Amino acid sequence: MKISCNWLSDFIDWKTSDPQIIADRLTRATGEVEDILLQGAGLEHVVVGKILTLEKHPNADKLSVCTVQTEQGEKKVVCGGTNLKLNILIPFAHVGAELTSAARGGAPVMIGKVTIRGVESEGMICAAEEVGLAEEFPPKPEDGNRAILDLTSLNLNVGTPLREALGLNDMVFHIDNHAITHRPDLFSQIGFARECVALGLAAWKKRPKEIPVKFPAAAPGFILKNDVPDLVPAYRSCVLEMEATAPTPAWMKRRLQATGWRSINLVVDITNYVLMEVGMPLHAFDIDDFKGDLHIRKAVKGEQITTLDGATRALPDGAVVISDDAGIFDLFGVMGGLRTSNKETTNRIFLQAGIIQPTSVRKTMLAMAHRTDASTVYEKGVALATAEQGLKRAIELFLSLHPRARVASKPIQWGTIKPLKPVTVGAETLTRKTGTIITPAQAKKILTDLGYKVAARGKIMSVTPPLWRPDTTIAEDVVEEVARIHGYDKVLPVMPDASTVPPPRDPRRHEIRDALKESGYVEMVHLALMSPELLRKMGIGQHAVAIENPLGEELSILRPCLLPTLLLTTARELRSDNGSCLKTFEVGHAFETGKEWDELCLLVAARGETTLKDDPFLILKADVLGALDAAGQSATIKPTESIHTLGHPGRSAEVLVQGKRIGLLFEVHPKIRDVAGLPFRAAALVADIDSLKSMSPETTLAAPLPMFPSVELDETLPIGTDAHGPMIERSRTLNPLLKNIRVIDLYTKDPDIRTITLRFTYRSDERTLTQQEVEKVHEGIVEKLRNG
Repeated sequence: MKISCNWLSDFIDWKTSDPQIIADRLTRATGEVEDILLQGAGLEHVVVGKILTLEKHPNADKLSVCTVQTEQGEKKVVCGGTNLKLNILIPFAHVGAELTSAARGGAPVMIGKVTIRGVESEGMICAAEEVGLAEEFPPKPEDGNRAILDLTSLNLNVGTPLREALGLNDMVFHIDNHAITHRPDLFSQIGFARECVALGLAAWKKRPKEIPVKFPAAAPGFILKNDVPDLVPAYRSCVLEMEATAPTPAWMKRRLQATGWRSINLVVDITNYVLMEVGMPLHAFDIDDFKGDLHIRKAVKGEQITTLDGATRALPDGAVVISDDAGIFDLFGVMGGLRTSNKETTNRIFLQAGIIQPTSVRKTMLAMAHRTDASTVYEKGVALATAEQGLKRAIELFLSLHPRARVASKPIQWGTIKPLKPVTVGAETLTRKTGTIITPAQAKKILTDLGYKVAARGKIMSVTPPLWRPDTTIAEDVVEEVARIHGYDKVLPVMPDASTVPPPRDPRRHEIRDALKESGYVEMVHLALMSPELLRKMGIGQHAVAIENPLGEELSILRPCLLPTLLLTTARELRSDNGSCLKTFEVGHAFETGKEWDELCLLVAARGETTLKDDPFLILKADVLGALDAAGQSATIKPTESIHTLGHPGRSAEVLVQGKRIGLLFEVHPKIRDVAGLPFRAAALVADIDSLKSMSPETTLAAPLPMFPSVELDETLPIGTDAHGPMIERSRTLNPLLKNIRVIDLYTKDPDIRTITLRFTYRSDERTLTQQEVEKVHEGIVEKLRNG
């Protein structure tokens, strides 16, 4: 967005002329000023000259020798212009001027005194592009391919600096659009004039007022139907007639050029001018190109339009368009069509100022990858009051600039302008939200300068937003307006006085995770959202929490358990990993209606048929005990009648810590394995980590390292169907020299031969044992084991 100081001067009197002060204040309070552009900044030492003599160069067929009258007297110049004539006014660059060289791709070139083919030249007669005026003064075909800029028609005084003669004295601020995307009112000169007044940079010279327009009672001559009132909620338009064409005045051209527009013709220039001044995109249609009645409707996928730039574009489904009996002629909110565009013969126009739903414009613009100046403003959301203001301002310009122009119809309009609801803000809220003391009087002045109406009752203000600020709906919006104008730099920095002591931290959760990783487990992290269909297939989730605004059906439920998604992921990874089994785990939140807790879920999935030696249940059992032990918690596992919904009814146990059950250890039910895609046996643990928080960790006492060596003996014994665990535990007390018994192997492949291999560790705390002594003790213990 480009802001012209000259343009703003129509409405305000500046209190400062320093562009840096203006730019800094706007950047801090309103929007980032990316650049400050000074019109005619490169035209130092360029003046209006007059050709007094014109002769052919004696040594070059394509060059001429001229005498030019300037404020410094007559100058002799060699020039290659193809449209040179006696007594015409031209831009003349003195020696020392720095211009743009078209021959060098726009690179700057310093003008000096040179000799060209034996003739001395004291300056340069300039073409339009060399002084940056190619858009304002485009070369004419009849002037040849090396045309100089002919200024004769402007009646300028010889010797006048070109910048002064052409009124190129504007200062333009280039505002970053991204900084004002939430403020459609700032896509206008009037919007920034209002900001400058509030910021103390200027005072009002002429406040924008409603322009009176008398509309006749005549009908437009066609019917306009709105088939999409939800997408076009407000509209203002009328018919204008003009008996002759008229040129765009120079002052309007200069302002349009300063703000980035190219002058086309008076009709188009007025609509662009109103867009920049008021912030209302307008469009003028040639009524003589209408075929029947008009419809504002949605486009159907496959329809096309030839836009003003001559391109034929396919329209996305749902784009808002205007059509007649001959087809679509306007892409509403983005770009008009070529068929109904203005031409030299146009003398009746349909002037439109419509409000379109901003989301619709943005969708159409993105779908077509086609952004325009109008769509950039429309997508921000234009207020209805702006449409009425823009239409009346355009009518005012047409009536004043176009000969014999007149309003020829009553307005076509819908949508009522309603005052916005007031917002209540207290002085305490202002102080608390901004971090500095702003009195109600200061706040009232700031808001009034911005156009708000303020009714104060003590320390409470009732703030009614202006019609162009429908984005002000809550107290925080008002606080933001006051704070930014007051100045964020006036808010003194204060160090926070909150305690920086970290909260108590229970490391057991991390110790369990670390122990599991050391045991070969892979940690998984899933979304807390899952599919209701998966829960239904697994028979769980009766009390699951549904999301009100889900991303999709597959992510519409908060997980009531971590195991279902862990089963699915493990089944996928099982095909790519190696080893006899895959160990995975996850720690995260689980949810039910009115409840939320931390859950630990472990899974051991086999890759093939298993034996007692590599049974997933037994592997998981040992790993669970080891992980809890690493976290300082002794645990016991015993059979239970409680069965997890996903568990096998015959293989389930509970995990106890300090006599309290913290979770269930079970083999996954075959039907659940089929749903998840696990072909072989799998075992799982589902534990409530939160239950550990109420338990104090046990104190670990370190025993001194043994001073004497131990003796280890292995023994393979037959096993039956009875449990040998209790018997092995009793054997640990048969002799004080027996320090440990552990299982190191199982053999169960042959149904007739089932054995267990135990490793016995013997050691004395007082001396080194002999082999004979150990063997004698060992034989007695083994005998008791064999006999049960």
